[in-house]
Amino acid sequence: MHLQRSILMVILMVGGLIGRPDPELDRLFEQGNEAYQSENYSEAIRLYESIVTRGYDSGVLYFNLGNAYYRIGNIGQTILNYERAARRMPNDPNVAFNLKLANLGVKDKIDVPPVFFLFRWYQGGVNLLSARGWAVLFAALLLLTVMSFAVLLNVDFRRLRLFLRTVCLIAGILGLLVAGLFIQKYHNETADDQGVVMSGTVSSLAAPQAGSTELFMVHEGTRVRILDSDEHWLKIELIDGKQGWVPQSDVIKI
Repeated sequence: MHLQRSILMVILMVGGLIGRPDPELDRLFEQGNEAYQSENYSEAIRLYESIVTRGYDSGVLYFNLGNAYYRIGNIGQTILNYERAARRMPNDPNVAFNLKLANLGVKDKIDVPPVFFLFRWYQGGVNLLSARGWAVLFAALLLLTVMSFAVLLNVDFRRLRLFLRTVCLIAGILGLLVAGLFIQKYHNETADDQGVVMSGTVSSLAAPQAGSTELFMVHEGTRVRILDSDEHWLKIELIDGKQGWVPQSDVIKI
């Protein structure tokens, strides 16, 4: 009975991760695609955004939305949506290419510091799958571990017991590793400390108040890290380490 409950919980977990398609959202998405193909980019944006406001989360949706914003020249929204797509489809070459192309239109040209190779390898491993993909793989390994252990307890054949013990051990270890990768990937996809500047030109100030000393300027489309907030202000950091305060309304979180 306990084994059956464990298996059922895993199956329900996997089913919940995969989710069920919503016909209404599918219809809106197809209408958005048709509007885009007809070069009615404003209508495509309206339809895609209506899906986003309903809480639907999809890398393909954000990619298409970024494409539509790119067509009307809104660089801030273009990069915002490409960045959101890249979080969910980190290995997609089209997303990477379009994001790189869109960044050419950003006025702020900031040199990215080199990344330590071990960290780069680790991030590459994390990005092999989406958070949902890692979760499904973890659920499958958990199911394999539970089933192997259950059968192991009910067989007497020595070689089979040795084989099942090995399978159970390997699946359990891999499950723990995958769980760690899932946690990291989920954090990467849901982190709210990254944002994109939406306004054309924004003054970054020394303190969260109008009239404070201006430190540097940032422009639309620049990606920033959000360090702190103070009422209607955000403390941001550029990839080169510069820090300052900007109005909250000028930055949208990725």
